[in-house]
Amino acid sequence: MVQLSLKRKMKVLFVMDRLQDDDFGVPLSGHLGLKLSHLLLKESIPLGRLIQDQTVAEAIGHSYLKRIGVETMFTGEESYYPDLLRGNRQQLSTDEDYYKTVQRYAKHLLAVHSKCTKLHTIVLFGRSTQRLFSDALIRLEEENAHVADTFQHMTILKMPAVSRMIRDERIQSIRQTVVELAPSNS
Repeated sequence: MVQLSLKRKMKVLFVMDRLQDDDFGVPLSGHLGLKLSHLLLKESIPLGRLIQDQTVAEAIGHSYLKRIGVETMFTGEESYYPDLLRGNRQQLSTDEDYYKTVQRYAKHLLAVHSKCTKLHTIVLFGRSTQRLFSDALIRLEEENAHVADTFQHMTILKMPAVSRMIRDERIQSIRQTVVELAPSNS
């Protein structure tokens, strides 16, 4: 987990696959945030800033953005990342760093559960994110079955990586998700 923007009133959590070259360590900042917010919302304000800045969000009429949290899962430089992308489960099962990441993310999900009580939907972007989330949920089930059950009853949407969706011009599906899951008057 690289960067996180969690809000107590958050209803939807976007889990991005990895940092892009122009993110400078913050998901959706800079060029990627501008590109995604323009495609999603037809606005030229970085999406990350809208999520964190209530005044800015309300000023442009997008109050629902306060209810969307964003986190980026990987830097892309992790030792296990290539195996994760390839779906090489055998290599991952013996990788100590991956095991620690799964443990850390399971603890993170526990924190999300306790802090974000209104969360009802998680949108996972990219196969690597989906695999880690699934493994962390299995780990969480061993540690706290009640919390794991809560996540399993949430709506979990699996999308292609953000970069692929932008490249393939399939961003409309994210826009529709934002409108349906977090309408501006909710």
